[in-house]
Amino acid sequence: MEKKDSFETRLERLKEIVAKVESGNLSLEESVRLTEEGKALGEALEEELEEARKRILDEMPKEDN
Repeated sequence: MEKKDSFETRLERLKEIVAKVESGNLSLEESVRLTEEGKALGEALEEELEEARKRILDEMPKEDN
């Protein structure tokens, strides 16, 4: 079974991708490939954050109104 990279590792990869694309020193093909990779990473990270937020909210005591 392949070990999933940590959230932090994937976030660092996304930062690297953004820096490379923003540098403007890439071919169009490489820019497109990295943009697609970055988009997929961003979506996965956003989903993981949302799941964590839901788990935290589920653990918080409910207030009775």
